[in-house]
Parts: sequence; structure tokens; C-alpha cells
Amino acid sequence: MTTRELLHLILEGGPGFCQIAVTNTCNAHCSFCSFPGVAPAARVMADSGKLHRGLAALKSRGVRYVCFTGGEPLLYPDLLPALARARDLEIHTLLCTNASRLDSAYIRNLQAAGLQTLIISLDAPSAAAHDTHRGLPGLTAHIRELMPELRRAGLDPVASVTLSRLIGDLGEMVRFLNELGFHRVTFSYPITRLHSSYLGFADHASVDFNPDELYRWFSRVKEVKATSPLHILNPDLALTDLQRQLEHRPGRFPCLAGFKYFFVDWHLQVYRCHYLDESLCSLEEIGSIEPIRDNCTACAIDCYRDPSVCQYLAVSVADGLAALRRGRWLQGLGSLLHPYNFLSLSALWEGWHWLGS
Repeated sequence: MTTRELLHLILEGGPGFCQIAVTNTCNAHCSFCSFPGVAPAARVMADSGKLHRGLAALKSRGVRYVCFTGGEPLLYPDLLPALARARDLEIHTLLCTNASRLDSAYIRNLQAAGLQTLIISLDAPSAAAHDTHRGLPGLTAHIRELMPELRRAGLDPVASVTLSRLIGDLGEMVRFLNELGFHRVTFSYPITRLHSSYLGFADHASVDFNPDELYRWFSRVKEVKATSPLHILNPDLALTDLQRQLEHRPGRFPCLAGFKYFFVDWHLQVYRCHYLDESLCSLEEIGSIEPIRDNCTACAIDCYRDPSVCQYLAVSVADGLAALRRGRWLQGLGSLLHPYNFLSLSALWEGWHWLGS
């Protein structure tokens, strides 16, 4: 990245993030997900040419992080060229997978295509429970066998765990992940309803928690972080802000979806996030979207709420500098010196573990 590009990013409030679901096809059968219900005739793979052009449009928009997901993205035949295209554009790439289709050759191909962060989904604190829930016998043993090879390839994976009734005790889940060889974990917050095209939800008893139960889950994550042998990547401040939301108290860190973060489905339509139903444009037209900053609190999706806390500082600095340039000195200094900036800095420090153990 050139000095000019870095300065531009600072003035724009830091880098953007986009999650792209390259297919609605999945080979797993998770109870808290609706992808297994997609009929064969309705399965879609993203158009490769439009995706490549869309990645260039994301770069021009200031997006520097792209996470490829699905369905199961390893079923997408053009995944490796898409990763390589993002690498050539100097976009940091993440990949979220159930790992069932990973093997030695594919790991080498991911390394060659420039993948920087691999995320593997785990659901329960035992091999039997996880494999049964996914409907993929032997999956946990397969992941265990791959871990040394992934590390040799520079892909020290992050475990992604949905908070659900499959877990029971969170400490037991962390111990299981540690025994499998993971060094980092991020917890996804349970979702029973989405209004975009994304299907990573289900109105299922395993994730149907009332507000009191959710509050206790968030508290438990913070408690386990204090003694966990793994780096738990969810910022304490984000968890606390969601607890404030459950108590109907005002949040401190506005969601940046529609401003810095976006979701793109397998039709390559852009949404501000997974939750809201309005499609904004095609991916190739993302540069035409006006930034949305309305302090939305419609959901509790970790993909947006967690990084919004970490990036609050960058956005606050950009807002302050913009106000100073317009001669609004009190507004500018108030933004630059806002006490939440220092809180955001602590969350950003936690987030550095996304870059490695």
C-alpha cells in the first residue's frame, strides 16, 4: 500500500470489509442454518467474471478485507481464481469453511492463491456431537489431521463457534478447541431470523434464546476470556454493548454496516448487512452507494457489531479531521478527543490477534 493510499484510508475512516457468499450450496446439514433446505434446482454459483470485476470495484471503494463464505465456499469452482484476483488487488482475504473438502493439494492451492486467514466452523465440544450436527461423519478427525499441515502453509486457522445449546459449557468448548490444536476462536452470536437473501439462520430451538439467556451468554464469553488458553477474538466492549442493547440502553459504538461493511450474496447483489432486506446495488456498482450512518441496532450479528467497536477510533479520527477542515473546531476536537476512542483502541488491540497467534 502506498503512502497516498494509506493517507486516503485514514481520512476515510479506515479500511472497509465485505463478506461475499459465493454460493448458496452446502454439503452440511446444520440445524441452525437454512442452507440445507436449498433445492438442487435453486443452487447458485456466483458469476466469476462479475465477481472479479466486483473485487476491483471493492478496492476502489476502499474495501481492504474480503471474506469468502457460502453455503460452503469450497464447493465454488472458481474460488481459487477469486482469491488470486483479490491478492493481486492487495485485498486481505479470509475464507470461512466447514473444512470437509480441504486436503493437502487444496491447502497448497490456497497458500499459492494468497489466502491470509482461514476460519473453520465448529459447533460442539465433542467430535461425535459436531460431526452428527453437520451430518459429516469423520469431519472432526479430518480437521485434526489437517492442523499441522495448515500451520506449515502459514494458515493457522481461527475456529468459528456459534453460541448454541449444542455447547452446554463454554469452558468445555474452549478446551476441546485447544485439544484440536486451535489457537484462536471467534464466537458467532445466535440468529433466528434474517431478512436479506442470506440463509445462515434458522428458527431452531438450539439458538432460540430469550434476552436473559443471551445476556448470560455474553457474560460467560467475557468470563472465559480471562482464563482461556485460546485468544477469544470477540471484544469485551462489543459484548458489553450488546448487553446494553438487551437492557434497552443506548449503544456507544454505532454499527458501520452500509458505511464500512457490506454483505454480497451469490447473485452478487450488495446488502448493507445480512439482516436487513434492502439490496443496494450490484457488486460492480458498489462505488455508487452513498454511505449509510443511521446508528442501526436491528441485530446482534458479530460480523458487523464486533469490528464496528474496533473501527470506531478510525472513523472518529476521520470525522474529527473532516470537521476541522470545514472550520468546525469544537466538533472536530470533540470527535478527536472523544473518550470512546480510547475504549475502541483497547478493542482494536484485542483484534490484532486476527492477524496471528
